[in-house]
Amino acid sequence: MYKSLLKARSIIIGIMTALAIFVFLGMISVLVPNPFFKRMTQIYFYDYIFLVLTSLLLGAYIGLWYYKKNSSSMCNYAAAGEATGGFFSFGCAICNKLLIWVLGLSGVVSYFMPIQPILGVISILLLAYVVYLQSKSLYLTS
Repeated sequence: MYKSLLKARSIIIGIMTALAIFVFLGMISVLVPNPFFKRMTQIYFYDYIFLVLTSLLLGAYIGLWYYKKNSSSMCNYAAAGEATGGFFSFGCAICNKLLIWVLGLSGVVSYFMPIQPILGVISILLLAYVVYLQSKSLYLTS
């Protein structure tokens, strides 16, 4: 009884987390239209793909983490890093003050914006691997 309740609760937490991440990151990157933010670069079709996959994978990771109550910080740090990489892959590069501060406007346009799709693919693959490791550890200890 307790195990099935925990499983249902972790699935609900994973779904709610994925939805919250989708709305939050979508609003910040203006992939979800809103009156609070304005995007200064063009939106490509793969930006939506990266947003959806990042949200789904982070929701799955959080759901698995809750089910497992895993305190392994290695996967937590990797998931947080890949979530950040995912956000950089679909976010507006010109709107990102950190990128402008580090690379300058011409550096962002010349060097960072062309590699955003590559960063997105790498980020999604690594985040999927972290979810796989989290699910694998679930079966090893059960």
